[in-house]
Parts: sequence; structure tokens; C-alpha cells
Amino acid sequence: MPTTQTSQATQSPRVGFIVPFAGEWPNWSQLFFESCRHNPIVDVILLCQQVPPFALPGNVRVIQISEAEIHDRLEKATGLKLGTISPRKICDFRPYYGLAFADILKDYEFWGYCDVDMMFGALSKLLTDEVFQSMDILSAHNEMFVGHFTILRNIEKINRLGFEIEKWQERCQSPIGWHLDEQEFTYVADKNQAIRWIKSKDLASELNGNFARFGITFKFYGDVAYLIPPDDPVVKWENGSVYFENSAGKVTEVLYVHFMGTKRWWHWLFFNKRSALQQAHYFSRIGYNGVQHPLELHQFPWQQLYYLQCGLYHTKAAVGALLRRLLPMSAFVALRRRILKI
Repeated sequence: MPTTQTSQATQSPRVGFIVPFAGEWPNWSQLFFESCRHNPIVDVILLCQQVPPFALPGNVRVIQISEAEIHDRLEKATGLKLGTISPRKICDFRPYYGLAFADILKDYEFWGYCDVDMMFGALSKLLTDEVFQSMDILSAHNEMFVGHFTILRNIEKINRLGFEIEKWQERCQSPIGWHLDEQEFTYVADKNQAIRWIKSKDLASELNGNFARFGITFKFYGDVAYLIPPDDPVVKWENGSVYFENSAGKVTEVLYVHFMGTKRWWHWLFFNKRSALQQAHYFSRIGYNGVQHPLELHQFPWQQLYYLQCGLYHTKAAVGALLRRLLPMSAFVALRRRILKI
């Protein structure tokens, strides 16, 4: 049986985010946990073998569970015989978490999936009683469910939607990730008129207001996903809220910042042991901190640092593509897991 460590409040939040995690916790994950501290409206449930070596807020539950048990739960939930499930492949099983972890989620009205390479903003500004009563699924996107922030009502009809995904058995059993938790899952829900799906406007439209129900995701070259026209903003987390400042100086509060593509060592040159204790955290195309205002991104030395970072990523991606062609899949996956932090 899994071991649970928690200091949960007497009245549980209505949402439980399920987060399986394998391996050692990266230092930057402290920022995620700090943002959870400011959002008692949700619980985050970590399914892992290694307890994070950081101080955790009361709404972060740690359930010590082996990868083998997670694997068994997913097999029972799907009725499939599954091969090795890599940390990235497990994202394909997110639509089935409501079934696989039903015992853990039984006291929650809603459950969700999210990533840890992010900082939540003020979630309570979106997750109101009115919204909870009017939704079955919520995603911080205007067209699809996103793997780093989607919430679903904890009922049988929603928990079994994953079985309506086209070729779901074949795709679940494939070693290749199919992003079933995002676009493929969206297709199914979009066809069902009885499902109440709350979604935002497009990102540019949301940023025209004072509070954007959309989050900010940094891609692998430091540009912001879904932002049209493109811009070079700085995003600040401060005291539980996230603020987007564009190159013209307009500031908009947003739902979260997701630093997905800026997790290489060169993006965290300005992160140290005391960083997690700071009251403000800045994110931009160069990564964490350093730059606090958008105009600085085009000045020395930040412009030059950005070009260097892009060159490093391009080289790493090119070497990875070459190894993928030369090595058998099993050897490539093993090697990739070993060097993933580089």
C-alpha cells in the first residue's frame, strides 16, 4: 500500500491535482510548491517514491508509491497489458487518472492534471463557486485541454471519456507519446454536447483585460506559446500572483507561468539556494531571473546570452536527432533518460 504524508486542512479543497513524478526533484520545483502555498483552494497530490527535500505547504500531499504500483493501477484502469511507461509517456494516461486513482480522489468533487515546471497565480480568481457549478471540464486554453493545467469533474461519465479517444488502446500501448491528454482528449469532449467545457479566449484577447484566464508557457527557444503577434515579455510571480509585462509596458495578471522550454542549466544561471525564498520571481526568454523588464532583453548582455542559449539548444536537439536515427529505440530512450537534465 502507498504511504501518505499530508497536513491537509480539515475541509478539503474541491480540486485534487494528480502529479506522478519519478526520480529526483529538481531545485526549480521549489517554485511550484511555493506557488501551491498561496492556493489553498486546490490540493496537489504527488505520487512518487522520493519525497521532495523541500518544505511543503499543507495542500501538497505526498503519497509514496512505486512506479510498479502506478503501472499496475494504469493497467487495471485501462484493461491493457502495458510495457514500460516512461516519465513522458505517462502523460498519455492522464485521461484515465480518475479511474486509476479513484481511491485517492474519492473525496474530491474535481480532479486535474498539471506539471511542476510552473508557478500558479491566483487560481481563486478563476475557480469560483459559479464556475465550479457550471463546468464539467476546465482548461486554460481557447481550443484544447493542456497537459499542464486541466480540471475535470470527478464523475463516471467524465472519468471514462478517455475510452472514446480514437485508437486509444493502440496509442496507450505504443512506446511513443501521443499527447492523448491534450488534443486527442479534446476531440472527444468537443463532440459531446452534454459536457460543459469552460475555456478561455485566445491568449492575445485575454491579455487585453486585467486578468487572463490563460497561462503563459515559454517554449524551447524562449518564445511564448500561442501568443500572436509574438512578443518578448517578462513574467513576474509575486505574492501568489503572476503578471505578464509586454514589450510596450502593459501589465496583465495571468493564471500561471509555465517555464516548460526554459529548464536547461543555462536558463537557471541566476538560481541558487536562496532563490525559492525570494518574494518575486522573474521569467523571460533567457530563463529565470536576471531580467526584470522587457526592454532589457534587447540590451547587452542579455541579447548575447539569449543567442548563446539558442545555439546550445539547437546543438543539443541536432545531436539528439542524430542519435535517434543511429540507435535502437530502447538504447535511445535509456540514453535520453540519463542526459535529460543536461
